[in-house]
Amino acid sequence: MITKFSNQGEQKMDLRKILHPYVAFLVLVVAAASIGTYLAVKIQQSSGDIYFASEAVLGWRKYSGKPRTTPPPAPTPPPAPAPSPTPTPVPSPTTSQYPLHTGITATVFWVGEPVGGGSSENNELSAWDDAWQAHYGGYDDYMNRNGYFPAGFTPKENPFYLDLPYNDFTDAGNRKSSAMTVVPWAKEKTWGSLESMMKNHWVKLIRNGVTCYGQIEDAGPYQYDDYAYVFGSATTKPKSTLANNAGLDVSPALRDCLKFTGLNNADNKVDWQFVNAADVPAGPWTKIITTSQIYWP
Repeated sequence: MITKFSNQGEQKMDLRKILHPYVAFLVLVVAAASIGTYLAVKIQQSSGDIYFASEAVLGWRKYSGKPRTTPPPAPTPPPAPAPSPTPTPVPSPTTSQYPLHTGITATVFWVGEPVGGGSSENNELSAWDDAWQAHYGGYDDYMNRNGYFPAGFTPKENPFYLDLPYNDFTDAGNRKSSAMTVVPWAKEKTWGSLESMMKNHWVKLIRNGVTCYGQIEDAGPYQYDDYAYVFGSATTKPKSTLANNAGLDVSPALRDCLKFTGLNNADNKVDWQFVNAADVPAGPWTKIITTSQIYWP
C-alpha cells in the first residue's frame, strides 16, 4: 500500500511538471489580455477615438475612419454681435402747399438793433413782444458771433428768425378783420385773443442752393399790411420799394446759414415760402424753438 501510494504521488508530481509550463503560459495570456483591455478602455476614454484589436492581443491602433461612438460636445457658438443702432432718420422736407416767392431782396435785422443805420424801428421790441430783447436773452450782436449764436450767451429763443410785411393785429392791439380771410391757416384752429397767426410760423429760405429755416418773430420791413405779396402768388412782389424792394428781414443766424455776402446790406436775394411745422427738418434752426406768444403788458 505504501509503495502504491508513493507511485501515485510520483505520477501526480510528474503531471504537475508537465502541465506547469502550459498553465503559466495561460495565466500570462489572460493577464496580458486583461491589461490590454484596461489600457484600451482608458485610451478610448481619454481621447474619444475608437480603437480596435488586431490579431495580436496588445496590437491596438487608432481608427479614425468611423464616427465616434460618443460625439464631442458641440463648440460654443460665438456671441451674436450687438445690433447696430438704427440711425435716426432726418426728416425730408416735403413739398409745401404754399407758393414759392423767388428773387426777393432780404436785408438783415437783429434783436436789439436801434433805430437808424437802415432800421426804421427800435428792435428791442417786436410787433408782438414789448420785451423782445429781454425774452430773447440779450442783444443779438450781428458782428460778434459764436457760430449761429451771439457771442457771450445762449439765446432763450430761436436765433433763426425773420419778419414779413404783414401783422395780423392793428396798432391798437385788435385782430385785423382781414386776417381770417387772407391768412391761409387762419381756420385751422381757434385763436386766442392774444395769439398771433403769424408769430412763430415757419418759413423755408433758399439762396444759391442752400436751404435754411426760420420762424417769423416780427413784421416788416417798412410795410405791415402787404398781404397781397405775403400770401399772394409766386410772382407777386413786395409793395415797398425801399432797400432794393426788400421783402423780408433775416436774423444774423439766417444770414450766416444762407451765406450772405456782407454783414448788413441789400445785395442778397432769396427764395422763400411758408411751411408747416411738421415739414421742418431737424437742423440748427430746431435747437431752440420759440413758442412764446404776444406780450403786451
